[in-house]
Amino acid sequence: MTRQKSSYYGPFFWVSLVSFAVPLFVAWSAFSEVGPTTKPVPRPDASGVDHDLWDYLLKTYVENGLVDYNGIERDHLFRTYLRQLGQCDLSKLTTSSDRLAMMCNAYNAFVINGVVTHRITDNVLNYKVGETGFFDLPEHILAGKTVSLNHIEHNVIRKAFAEPRIHVALVCAAKSCPAIRPEAYVGSRIEKQLADQSQLFANNPKYVSIVPSSGQVQINPILQWYGDDWKNDGGFLAWLQEETNDEDLKQALARTIDGQIAIKWNVYDWSLNSQGSRSSGGGAAHSGFGSGSVPNE
Repeated sequence: MTRQKSSYYGPFFWVSLVSFAVPLFVAWSAFSEVGPTTKPVPRPDASGVDHDLWDYLLKTYVENGLVDYNGIERDHLFRTYLRQLGQCDLSKLTTSSDRLAMMCNAYNAFVINGVVTHRITDNVLNYKVGETGFFDLPEHILAGKTVSLNHIEHNVIRKAFAEPRIHVALVCAAKSCPAIRPEAYVGSRIEKQLADQSQLFANNPKYVSIVPSSGQVQINPILQWYGDDWKNDGGFLAWLQEETNDEDLKQALARTIDGQIAIKWNVYDWSLNSQGSRSSGGGAAHSGFGSGSVPNE
């Protein structure tokens, strides 16, 4: 009798165990995909900045190019990262790639900090202090110096690096900006990261598309504002033609380069690139347009 019971309950036991374990494994796998990113182990670079903190914050609070401003504001690691940027020693960065990655990360972090500090809920161009707009406010501390966003972009990045692709890497908190990359820029990989950003930009109809009625190429005005930065690379139209995978768009760009058709510029949407509504929580008054409305000034 004992052997008969054993032979009967043995298969039943293992089938039951598998039936119980499989749903648990599936649930665990699903949670691992959507669960929070593991917080980084401290690993500052030579300058004293731990970009793994920024990488963690971006992976946690950015989705589909939209930022969870409320979440990142509450995370103490964001304040830690900003403090490191303020105290860092830039002279310790010995390669151009490391310095460019640092500046791209700092600019994007300072933009987000400006939004959360000033409780901006609509768009950054509506925020002014006196006659000074959001991008010209000298309120960000980098390596012990107080600087504005425009200073970092125009006087540091654009002057020091012959790299037009930074315009698809720097994000101005607007929905028409190139989508913020959900990872930190890293000196050892920044070439591949900028190449990927270029592909994402050129192959997104939100930024580059063909107008069916006219055959014109419709382009994000970032390239109207900063197109001269591509002059040593054959121009921004040639750059788009190389980056896009769409054969129809390649041909339309070729006709545009030849002067057969004119460019149609998109209307720039300055509304906040937020995942959801933000509470204004008081803050300063909003009025007029800041200097950022004419980026080259």
